[in-house]
Amino acid sequence: MNTPLLEARRLTRSFPVGGLLSRERRTVLRDVSFTLERGETVALVGESGSGKSTLARLLARLDTPDAGDLRLGGEDVLARSGRAASLAYRGRVQMVFQDPFASLNPVHTVAYHLERSLLRHRRASGADLTPRVHALLESVGLTPAEQLARRFPHELSGGQRQRVAVARALAVEPEVIIADEPTSMLDVSTRRGVLQLLKGLTRERGIGILFITHDLASAHHLADRVLVLYAGSVVETGPTREVLRTPRHPYTRLLLSAVPDGADFLRTPLPARTPAGPAPPLGCAFAPRCPHADVRCHDAAPPLHLPAAEHLVRCHLESSKGVADDAAVPS
Repeated sequence: MNTPLLEARRLTRSFPVGGLLSRERRTVLRDVSFTLERGETVALVGESGSGKSTLARLLARLDTPDAGDLRLGGEDVLARSGRAASLAYRGRVQMVFQDPFASLNPVHTVAYHLERSLLRHRRASGADLTPRVHALLESVGLTPAEQLARRFPHELSGGQRQRVAVARALAVEPEVIIADEPTSMLDVSTRRGVLQLLKGLTRERGIGILFITHDLASAHHLADRVLVLYAGSVVETGPTREVLRTPRHPYTRLLLSAVPDGADFLRTPLPARTPAGPAPPLGCAFAPRCPHADVRCHDAAPPLHLPAAEHLVRCHLESSKGVADDAAVPS
């Protein structure tokens, strides 16, 4: 088997609650595992509070997990620490943040932001610096590059700022880009352009992209695979076409029902928000909100079930279907 480009194994992260003296902790991520291949885009979807941004910070090494493994090209990146290891990792894994204005220093020009990355990671210097900056801007569709390089962030539109953020990520020639809600603050007219830009990176450069979003329409347009995250756990994952056309988990169906003009999977409004508190429910975390929950959903956590090729779902209902189907097949 080929070694995955990026692999997370049972990543777990918790935070203290109740003040400085409290020993209680709330688990925000629990046993999250997935892989990302070269040239692949994986969409991580879920509502606010599901743990998407926390996972992004762990993958970008802006935070450290309580437990689990993180491997890049088969190497254990958590085993190495220090400034040199951090710089080497960021030379291979870059992040594009949600708010392009907040991620760019308003007192510096566009050229400064790109030059700093190029110099820091030794991708260009001296006479090569300016031509490389212009080439980066052109690669993300910002022309004329000479004029835009001299501008400040407040002189750009939201879509242009996000393209600068992508160009800055590309400056280090990364293997992985973690895009955390990169289009959520853009209007509809510019959102498609940024999505097309990200999609082109996988085709032209073989970059693996983890696309974090709550927008299933964007995930459908961009991603090869989808991971559905709820209350810190992956409840469903599989090829995008398979998951969005035949969703198996009740939470995925509820997310799809909220998409304007989307498929009429389920017309039930989302009940109360994600459960809050120091400890998760004894059984399935989604049980208090699930319209199909029964006693076992409240008493025991569901196992991962494989109803179709590469389509995993964590749901007692789907597990029961699989057992019933197996029983119906004559020996």
